[in-house]
Amino acid sequence: MTGNEKAKKQRFVLHGSLFDRAKIPQDAAKILDSFDEVIFSVRKMNSKQRENLPFAIRSLSHLLTDERSSRRVGYMNGSSETSAYAHYFLWWNLERLVRLFSNLPPSAFDFPKKSIAIDIGSGLLTVPIALWLARPELRKKEIKWYCVDISQGALSFGNELFLAVCAKTVLENQEPWKIVRVCDSLGTNIREKANCLFCANVFNEIVQNDFLPSDFLSKKYASLLSSYLLNENSSIFLFEPGEPKSARFISLMRESLMKQGFFPFAPCPHDVSCPMKGRSGSKKSEAWKNAKWCNFGFSTSDSPKKLLSISKEAGLNKERATLSFLISRKIEPSQQKDEKTLKLRIASDEIRLPLRKIGRYACSKEGLVLAVGQGAKTVSNGDLIEVPLPQKNAPRDEKSGATIILL
Repeated sequence: MTGNEKAKKQRFVLHGSLFDRAKIPQDAAKILDSFDEVIFSVRKMNSKQRENLPFAIRSLSHLLTDERSSRRVGYMNGSSETSAYAHYFLWWNLERLVRLFSNLPPSAFDFPKKSIAIDIGSGLLTVPIALWLARPELRKKEIKWYCVDISQGALSFGNELFLAVCAKTVLENQEPWKIVRVCDSLGTNIREKANCLFCANVFNEIVQNDFLPSDFLSKKYASLLSSYLLNENSSIFLFEPGEPKSARFISLMRESLMKQGFFPFAPCPHDVSCPMKGRSGSKKSEAWKNAKWCNFGFSTSDSPKKLLSISKEAGLNKERATLSFLISRKIEPSQQKDEKTLKLRIASDEIRLPLRKIGRYACSKEGLVLAVGQGAKTVSNGDLIEVPLPQKNAPRDEKSGATIILL
């Protein structure tokens, strides 16, 4: 019995997942599984440096989290820091993004044959590397990348890693994408308007370090990002850590970008108000306590063994990988039709409910949904499914107010 046949018996149709590792192209999966070899091919390490690598990773982790306030500007220019970052943070970010990019529909990357792309906060060129690995059809296109970061050392190292990856995957008569390194920050002038713009792990630091309200910042940066792009059929890709503050900012950016004419393509199955905006208002209110925030994750049980091993040695075991993201496009808003079905984006792991029931929260144009029943066991965090439209008087979850739908 196929997956869709099973789904039909379970009251829903599966339209796609976000993190199915089987969707990663074979050549990309092979590189991801041994990405340390790519790093070593670009930056040699002696036996002593390899031995100290777990300690360097753990030290950098402290610098990026609890010791954030004490780190210097341009800290990623150092050879030790960039090597540690590549072996852990870059590798894990590639594991997230390559999975995601591989599972998104082709229409998400409907770029012209000759395209301009901007990557803000590019670091070690995480996004171009991930996209090259995940979407072989894009390797045939002429994409010129403006990679923007304050660290010239990181951009240089990332460019070498990108070319090393391309050398392992490029076919005859193909050329690697052109990389233009821009040593600057968000707001710098780019001399060409772009078809697409990417920001990965940029706004979490901005929001934490800025004293201005997040809703004000979202309006400011939505306007700034849109100014980099062509007027028609352009796209903005935002990726942030899967934690509440970043997820809330993504939701605010979604709303602000819609006012700029950029409407959600993914993960949202609709372009009406976001039902998973996270916490705001009074901490004493029930709405604040029960607020849901939009994030997605997957088990790392099938992630690269070498990556899991170096993570364990560094004392940074990772059983789950998470992210919040948004893809918005400069298109006309969808026309809301009188439909008989409802699309849901599953946005939680399994939830244990009373009477031994299983549920999962989901996003829909009708608002927050709590999907319950046997079908909730067969779907995964991030799945896009379609169910019969619930009745107007459908029951609601007392805790969250979500409409209850039986899967």
